Amino acid sequence: MSNRNEEDIRADYCAGILSIQKVADKHGLKKSTLIDLAERRGWVRNKAPAKVVKKKPTNPTKKSDQNANGRVDGRKANRSEMVDAQEQTAEVKSSLPANTELDFDPDEYGLTLKEADFVFHYLKTDSRVEAYRLAGYEGQGNTAYVGASRLYRKDKVSKAIRALKNRVRERYSAELDEIVDQLVAITRADPNEVAQYRRVNCRYCWGDEHCYQWRDESEYDRAERKATADSKPPPEYGGLGFVSNADPNPDCPRCNGEGEGEIKIADTRDLDGDGQHYYLGVKQTKTGIEVLTESKQAARAMLIKIIENRKENDDDSVMNVMPVPTTDNVDDWEKFAQAQQDKSLGK
Repeated sequence: MSNRNEEDIRADYCAGILSIQKVADKHGLKKSTLIDLAERRGWVRNKAPAKVVKKKPTNPTKKSDQNANGRVDGRKANRSEMVDAQEQTAEVKSSLPANTELDFDPDEYGLTLKEADFVFHYLKTDSRVEAYRLAGYEGQGNTAYVGASRLYRKDKVSKAIRALKNRVRERYSAELDEIVDQLVAITRADPNEVAQYRRVNCRYCWGDEHCYQWRDESEYDRAERKATADSKPPPEYGGLGFVSNADPNPDCPRCNGEGEGEIKIADTRDLDGDGQHYYLGVKQTKTGIEVLTESKQAARAMLIKIIENRKENDDDSVMNVMPVPTTDNVDDWEKFAQAQQDKSLGK
């Protein structure tokens, strides 16, 4: 990607006018690729400008619109209040913190401004009390914990939290699964598909009576003419049909069945499957060609780390499940709830 193209992408992304999906489509990128690029570069997306809803004039134009005291009747006043409510809703949408992963419309879940802020900050901090405080609610200590818990248990609030958590989890799970597949492919790839050192037959392995074997008549004729020009005897003839990559003859008296060693680099255009992930490219050096590949050891280490992290996350998710109180375990449930409260309050 050129610097000029990246600058155009940054300008469209940070402007906040087009949606993230439309910015990605405009520049031929996937939405997830654009989000990752923005995170790596530290781009900050401006808040989209709120739509301005024009108020309709509320001054009465008909005598019937006024009551005996000269005031506008209730029907006209309610319409004005509806316009004000629409403006407040627009302000709510524009005032939410900008975050590419957690963008959501409060109206979709029926949330107020404070409730939407609470949801956002809870997803960022994973702390009810901290989200309660950052959203602008009042209260300290136990009061804050109780208020935060009640807010968290609201149906529309908990529904929004679950939906946004699933959205983030699905995105990162998909990307993580793709990375895991690539790492598994690297560890499973056969290096011989890319390059190999092999032992092949020598010229005497399969020649008649283990004499020098030629590829074809043209090769022998060239050697014979050269010998004549150099006033040397005709070259040894062990027949035709030499194949350079044939296996050594274990009974060959010249190489003792070991043949000759050679390095073979595969046609990398034909690599498929695991080999594609394992192969990086080639590099021309002073001594020859160097084949570049991924590190199997590093891939295994990263796989182990991912598996361990997933196991820890699974264990944590099990430990964070609040047991449902029954008539038999109410006391245990209260102790557990108190411990959770103390942990949140830092006691």
